[in-house]
Amino acid sequence: MRAVDCVGALIRDEQHRVYLQRRTAERRLLPGIWDIVGGHLEPGETPEQALAREVEEETGWKVRDIVWTVADWEWEWEGRVRREVDYLITVDGDLTKPRLEAGKHDASAWAGPDDLDLLMVNRTDGDRRLRDLVAHAVRTRFTDRLRLEPITGPNGVLPGHAADLAEVFADPWVARWYDAHWSPEEIAAQVASIEEGWERDSVGKWIAYERSGALAGRGGLSRFPVDSPRTAALADLVGPEWAVDRLELGWALKESARGRGLASEIGRAGLDFAFSTLGAQAVIALTERVNTASQAVMQRIGMQYAGEIRAEGWAEGSPDVQPDAPFAVYVANPSVRRQEVDEVVAAAVQWAESQPEIRGMAMVGSWARDAARMTSDVDLVLLTDIPEKYLADDDWLEAFGAANVVRRQQWGPYMTEVRIARPSGLEIELGVTATAWANLSPVDAGTRRVVSDGMRILHDPDGIFADLQRACAGPEADM
Repeated sequence: MRAVDCVGALIRDEQHRVYLQRRTAERRLLPGIWDIVGGHLEPGETPEQALAREVEEETGWKVRDIVWTVADWEWEWEGRVRREVDYLITVDGDLTKPRLEAGKHDASAWAGPDDLDLLMVNRTDGDRRLRDLVAHAVRTRFTDRLRLEPITGPNGVLPGHAADLAEVFADPWVARWYDAHWSPEEIAAQVASIEEGWERDSVGKWIAYERSGALAGRGGLSRFPVDSPRTAALADLVGPEWAVDRLELGWALKESARGRGLASEIGRAGLDFAFSTLGAQAVIALTERVNTASQAVMQRIGMQYAGEIRAEGWAEGSPDVQPDAPFAVYVANPSVRRQEVDEVVAAAVQWAESQPEIRGMAMVGSWARDAARMTSDVDLVLLTDIPEKYLADDDWLEAFGAANVVRRQQWGPYMTEVRIARPSGLEIELGVTATAWANLSPVDAGTRRVVSDGMRILHDPDGIFADLQRACAGPEADM
């Protein structure tokens, strides 16, 4: 393989948009087009060194981490072939204030799912490869243990996912539920259909890889057609708000990837994409009634049982696919989750007021700063002079609707996290801590970070949290 000639940087913001900059009209190579950050290697540079230099020269930001090598491809210009490697990276710097390199770029933008055609402006050759590369980065998601890539065919930049999709559906566990043994031609048709869905509907299925690179499965979103009988039946079952977007969430894991919570990670990523990226009102998931494992995943990610419909599938007691098997339907609705959180908070306040040893209770994190997502947990801090009382047994957790304790973990010298899950799948992180956690002389750096990230005081009879909040908003708040 030829040596690397140039590198590209795919820089994403918190909304998974990719940073673009417009090449000036005077540039000899591709004038006036929108491009990603990058450029050619200088003599003696490694690709990583060139990447760091180009990012700083073109934006003023500094590379913090290379997250993933997205593409390694070749392109030709004026008879010369160049090999380019493109990286998804994180950077240090103010993302709202890029420093454009004078004479090379004259505008900047952040491209999300609805902005991809910006990359075709002034593209007189009609070449879509850069546009498809950015689309791939915009649609990719990461979970704690997975990389979720939008399924594509070969497009001149990416090799495509046909072989990996074939491997998923050749897995005996997956093939059993889908009753599918697809030929290479059928796999290619499936890939083309999924890729068309991403372009047409802004949603589609991901191929799921573990961080080690091992293939885990596939999953994600799809849209039901507007006028199908099943769409109408589902809308009658779950409510008209679902019919606006008609989104269905699904997953399929290889046998080797089952039993480790990976389906829940795919499901949460799908819900987050639906509600945070697309602004959907509701999402459904459905599976045969006999598939209790998938139903358990739906419950764990906060979806609620809505009822049943009949469709072709597997049924209890039958060795063959049935034309009218019962399917369990679950729905996720952010307004229902917000109502549940409000009920949790109200019950928590009532409980705290009845406990003389509780010196204060506050909500922190995303729900406190009104930035929560459907899959966000609720974070509560409990101040007490005798934390051991609340760590010795679990009876008091009933006040928070606990179905089970997910984990316990010590954070620093004072706080112990007790994470619980409610039957709906909502998780609550209870930080049980001694009042010393809220000391003001001085405020602990970890405490300051928690408070500064958003705190809503729920119960504060002695004003401890109010004093702490004022201290964290004082002159040292920007340290």
